[in-house]
Amino acid sequence: MVKAVHERPLGLYVVVLLAISVLATGCGSRVTGTSTQQAGAVGQRSSGDNAPSGDQQDLGAAGTDPGAAATGGVAGSGSAAGGGTTAGAAAGASGAKAATSGGSKSTASADASLPDSVKISGPSSQGVSDSEIKVGVLAPLSGVAGFLGENELDAVKAYLSDVNARGGVRGRKYRIISADTRFEPATEATAARRLVEEEQVFFLVSTFSDSIGPYVTSKGIPNMTFGIVPPAFSSKYPTTYPIGLNTVDSINQMAYLQTQVLKQPIKTTAIVYETSNIPWGQWPDYAVKAWTQWGVDVKSVDRFNVSDGDCTSLVLKVRNLNIDYWQLANSLGWPLCQQAMARQNWAPKFGRGGPYTADEHFVGQAGQASDGVYALTNGVQIAQNKGTPFPYDPSGVAPEVDHFVETMKKYSPKSSDMGSLENIWSQDFWSQGKLINESIRRQSDAITWKGVNQWIQSQTAWNGGLVAPSSFKPTCKTGSSPVWMFQWKWDGQKLVQSDWKPYGGPQPMPTKAKDAVVPGAGDCYMTAMADAKL
Repeated sequence: MVKAVHERPLGLYVVVLLAISVLATGCGSRVTGTSTQQAGAVGQRSSGDNAPSGDQQDLGAAGTDPGAAATGGVAGSGSAAGGGTTAGAAAGASGAKAATSGGSKSTASADASLPDSVKISGPSSQGVSDSEIKVGVLAPLSGVAGFLGENELDAVKAYLSDVNARGGVRGRKYRIISADTRFEPATEATAARRLVEEEQVFFLVSTFSDSIGPYVTSKGIPNMTFGIVPPAFSSKYPTTYPIGLNTVDSINQMAYLQTQVLKQPIKTTAIVYETSNIPWGQWPDYAVKAWTQWGVDVKSVDRFNVSDGDCTSLVLKVRNLNIDYWQLANSLGWPLCQQAMARQNWAPKFGRGGPYTADEHFVGQAGQASDGVYALTNGVQIAQNKGTPFPYDPSGVAPEVDHFVETMKKYSPKSSDMGSLENIWSQDFWSQGKLINESIRRQSDAITWKGVNQWIQSQTAWNGGLVAPSSFKPTCKTGSSPVWMFQWKWDGQKLVQSDWKPYGGPQPMPTKAKDAVVPGAGDCYMTAMADAKL
């Protein structure tokens, strides 16, 4: 059985409670229609100290039908669903060290049908026994937006549970051990060490990885991550693999989509950044270039953290600047600013938005005031236009969308409401579960960190069939890009995604737009900008 482990702290920080008390609903709750549901604990176990430990969670349990096989879809098919994987030359396997203590000997070979398998002889790395493979999940399960961490954990659980129900991988079943990071980089770093050194996990799944990059690199452990902050894309952390957005790249794409695709006559903007929960305070100068390349004057660049509490003075500032568009949603605390805008009955004439918007429950914290917010995502719609936009498959439809929905409903029902299914956290982390499984299936002898890193780093256009393709080449990490844009619309009871079609769908940015941010870097500009500041 697959088990996941996490521990929850007893309460939220007082300053955060005070800050978010003005919101329509609490930041740690899921907003579904007009009701509020507290995200539930998963297999809770106290570790007896203050550092997060994990809870172990059964990965074969499907609601009330333990061990039942899911219908539809094929877990871990020989090639990535739809376009399959693209294996380039193995890049940067150096530095990915295989830990041999406590590892098992190989008892089963990789699928004979996989031509891109990797053979590493000797014992397997830690976390691999003859019967199981341990996966560590670092997720913000409590605190400012704990429901997002629930989606993260539930999505990984859904994919790997389905693999287990179908017999496992290489004769083994997955076991998840999770730890609550509370949206705090320092807590994430402590939890990562515990999962690696005490729980002896084989694989890590993390949220941002800025705080754990040096550590996982020194160990050589493969680390799947959402990304968001630039350090996850650095070549200095070759075993960290982002499937998700890069904040600066998302701002660059927002500027491109607004000015060049929608043709909005935006002449002035302001940019918000943060230094606390999702810290990217070293890189706002690149975000400025994203807008100025299109002739837009950036009037102000402002820090706003959740702990700042009240956004009223910042709203007054940008209002007095009379900006056309506010690049606002690049801070975890942006719903506080949206609430302040609503109290002042003001919004920029051409709108506001940003990358931290692709989740109904999070955006819904500002209630109806979020009507019209521009959002970005790399996944697909489900409530309407099911499985699209997905130009990465000849059908135009994400080939894994039904498999995703079915496994989430079967194995993670608390995260199977439409808001959770359509959000970027669920779709990206489910895809990470798929990448974990595919990389292990490619190991033809021992299952080692070295072999898994070698295979993942060779993927320059990995297509998991649900979100945009990714490159994991250490010198050219792209995350899941490009993104597409939509607006949140109030339907009388809750916020819903607009139809993506009027906004153009995924629009690959021209090379010149990337070179304007990092001259000469082209498609590898996210890695180049990260390396420049680390």
